[in-house]
Amino acid sequence: MFRSKTVRMQVQRDSPARRVPGFCGLLLLATVTAVRLWGWGGPTHTNIIDAALTAIPPEDGLPARLGTEARHLRDTVQMGDWMNSLVVMHEKWQVTTEDFPQITGEYFGNDYLLFPGAARFFHHDLPDVKNTYRPYFFRALQALRTEDRENAVRWTGSLLHFVTDSGSPPHTISLHTNAHQKMENWLDASTVDLRGYKPALLGNDDETAEAALERRMEELVARNSVIARQMVPFADANDRARLEPMALDCARETAKVTADVIHTLLVLSARYAGGNNASIEISILAPALPEHPALAAKLMLLGTNYSTMSEAGSIGNLAYAGSLVLRNLPAGTYRAAVERQGARTYFSEPFTLRANQHTTFSWALQQAAVENNLVPNADLTLHWLTPKAPDHWRYDEAHKGWISDNIPVVAGNSYSASIDRVSGATAKVELEWMAQHWLATTDKRMDLSATQSGRSVQVVAPAKAVYVRFVVEGQTPPNNSIQQAKLIPLGKSSEAAHTPVAR
Repeated sequence: MFRSKTVRMQVQRDSPARRVPGFCGLLLLATVTAVRLWGWGGPTHTNIIDAALTAIPPEDGLPARLGTEARHLRDTVQMGDWMNSLVVMHEKWQVTTEDFPQITGEYFGNDYLLFPGAARFFHHDLPDVKNTYRPYFFRALQALRTEDRENAVRWTGSLLHFVTDSGSPPHTISLHTNAHQKMENWLDASTVDLRGYKPALLGNDDETAEAALERRMEELVARNSVIARQMVPFADANDRARLEPMALDCARETAKVTADVIHTLLVLSARYAGGNNASIEISILAPALPEHPALAAKLMLLGTNYSTMSEAGSIGNLAYAGSLVLRNLPAGTYRAAVERQGARTYFSEPFTLRANQHTTFSWALQQAAVENNLVPNADLTLHWLTPKAPDHWRYDEAHKGWISDNIPVVAGNSYSASIDRVSGATAKVELEWMAQHWLATTDKRMDLSATQSGRSVQVVAPAKAVYVRFVVEGQTPPNNSIQQAKLIPLGKSSEAAHTPVAR
């Protein structure tokens, strides 16, 4: 007899209650001592969503539109801080005295943070956060109109993270001192009560609503910044009794704006007529990836902002099977790409979607050049975000070079690492171990120059490593230096790690 089922989500790097870095996961070097900045705090983001959802009017049809996924907005509001992080969803069935745990899904936060309309990461305080409102508002609307509930809630969560962070008192005044965390976290936001609040519709069409959103955010920032400046001396004096009511006031106003945004998204996405409502459904089969068996596949329509992540149909030892669905697409001719780690990126031939027609495809992804390669876009052929650089790579000023997305590793396990160089290329290539998604370990980087002829180096993930990434020196995009990057899991090792060269 089925008794209960519990579902939990974890981000690979930290406990859920402590995983929310506010300043877009960046280490700020504004002072001699680096100050690690945090957002409202995981519980506060969640409590603001909880309060906002209670204010959504019944006529918006929230339960019918998003079903049980609506409740996951309290999780996905953290998405903005899950950059370069692996998100793993666990489900456990409890039957009498037996437990049946399993991983039901995996994805990377970047899949819901980066797209052609927003191809970089943003700071979460002023002024850079202003650049997030327009692209993520339209992307959330797009997801609600074209994707399934799960994907729509994740994209909406990304937008709501930037909205809620904008109302955070220290963010409104770009405060980078030790008072920052106190001003955000010295409150119990579960007491925020929006019962009786009627959310405002920001506009009757997309452009009008987006313009109103920007004005609403300006008003929120202006209001909360006045209170933030009053809070600073109380934070410096460790006077929580005087500070907390002010923090709660800011959280309450932020929750009202959040309710306005959710209400507007629901109303506008429901009104979408979709006269050219073409739809596409793709069944995909990909090689199994033992390290990440439930990792979703990603569909991108090249040259557009349209993308979605797969729903798993079968997660087996030999293969992954899933489905990808987009609806309400403009009729026209498209070319698609589908990626999943461990497989070669699939590039389709051009295809035409016709109005009021549902088109289906069945595509099989081929094994990567080397089996079980954990590097995303390992051959650097996918250029969806921007034609100037391969996806999953970005230039980093601090490194004076290009860094890959984080690749999850298990401390103490062995990996085979190598690169295939472009003929004549001499750029230095290193491995960098990461203790957090934003923080490197104290271990020295490992020089992969000896692998330029395709030879591999066996490495052991250090004790504090949860990720590793490739670093390619120089400003020239990495596809001009390397043809392939490889990281192959070899399993648990009792050997000492290969001694890396100094930075």
